[in-house]
This record gives sequence, C-alpha cells and structure tokens, in this order.
Amino acid sequence: MSEVPELAPTVLRLIDAGAFPSTVEALRSGRLGQRSGPATIGAVASGRPGVTTTLQGLQRLWSARYSATDGPGFADVLEAVAEGAKLERTAHPTTEVVWTGPKVEGSYLRATRQVVQDIISGAQQELLVVGYWIAGHGDQECNNRDVIGLIANAAARGVSVTMVLDSGEKTYGKNNRDVLAELWPSDQALPELLTWELPDTEKHLKLHAKVLVADRADALVTSANLTMHALDRNMEMGVRVTGTAGRRISDHFTLLRQQGIVAEYR
Repeated sequence: MSEVPELAPTVLRLIDAGAFPSTVEALRSGRLGQRSGPATIGAVASGRPGVTTTLQGLQRLWSARYSATDGPGFADVLEAVAEGAKLERTAHPTTEVVWTGPKVEGSYLRATRQVVQDIISGAQQELLVVGYWIAGHGDQECNNRDVIGLIANAAARGVSVTMVLDSGEKTYGKNNRDVLAELWPSDQALPELLTWELPDTEKHLKLHAKVLVADRADALVTSANLTMHALDRNMEMGVRVTGTAGRRISDHFTLLRQQGIVAEYR
C-alpha cells in the first residue's frame, strides 16, 4: 500500500505549484472525489506530473484519514491548513535554489521556467514582475508565450499586475513594451507598466534586476530574463523565498514609484 503523506506539506506543495485554488474548486464542485481516476486527477493538475503525484497523495490521505468528509468539507479542511501553513511560513521563511542549465547527476534543483510558472499561477491578489529583457519574435527565441499568457491570465482573474521593465531598445530593434504588446492577448488591456526613466546621457545604465513576487509573500530573485535561453538553456541561478522577503521587495518598488525613481512606461 502506498504511503499516506502528511496534510500540511501536501497543501504547501499545491500552493507552491499554483494548483491549490483549482484543487479546492474541484473538491467543492464534486469534480474531484475520493475515487476519482487518473484522467480526472490529470485534468485537475492541468497535465503537470508533479501536481498529479501530489493530488494522488492527497486522495490517499483523504481516504485514509477523512473518509467520512465530503468534497466541500475536505476543501474547508485544506483551506484551514493552508492559512496555518502561510502564517508559519511568514514567521519562518523558506528558501529554494532555482536553476537553468545542464542537468547534473545528484542535484535536484528545480527548473527556472517551472518555478516562474508556479509563482505566477499561484498569485491571488498581487503580482510584481521586474525584468530587463522580454524576448520577442525578432530575436528568434520567443519561447515564453506560456509565461506571458500566465501573467495575462492572472490579470484576467483579478490579480493586480505591475511590471517594471527596462525601456532600452534591444538588439533586434524593439523595446520591452512593444514586445509585451505583441505577445499580450489583443482583447485584454496591458497591465500597469513602469520603468526607470534615464537621461539620454546615461547610455550604459540599465534596469537589470529580474524579480518576481506573488502576493507580497512568494518571491524569486534570479539572473534569468524572460527569454527562452534564460528560462531553458543558459546557466542561470536564482533563489525563491517565501515570507517577509517578498513584502520587503514589494515595499521597495512601491517606494521607488512614490519617489519618482520609476514611473509610467510611455
């Protein structure tokens, strides 16, 4: 018989993967039950193998320890555990090293693209994206429609999205605002766009930070741009931090705006 996992770590894995809201919805609607088969679990997981495995463990735990609880009742249990787990994380931040590059035997660092997708998917209220380079079709490495699509989906579901982007022209003749407009859904307004306005005499200054923060609590600070090479092929490294660091990063960029250091990207 498969081992039954603990509830709190399982809930945290779903939160980190951005799959907690969809899991709760599936439980409340009756789409996910104690006897749901692989096809249903895979659909709730949106085809992601790691989330599928976590949901299978959650299903075993439900049957073993909460068998008398229906789907909505189990969703209530998960939400209560999630609130407690978030408070614990705030008091005791966690870190995770994130990597783009060749796979190394004996190392199990998670991929940058996967972590970026998880943080964006998990955002419920606020999403801050800070970046130097968004790849467009002109530089022949625009394998980031999924990331831009997830940011657009977050905005569509009511998340307040702010993007702070370098405004300099890139090697293929476009700037980040033009590229974002090219990739963004045509029927949806662009998110709030800010930039560091530099005088024409400062040719070598750049807004070079690469940061992602969801809900002021889940942050990734990385060397990786939003390009295919940075997300999939270069050697890039970052650290994902949960807890107070996300709030401090968000507060810092709020102060940058209040003091006029970053302003509307025109």
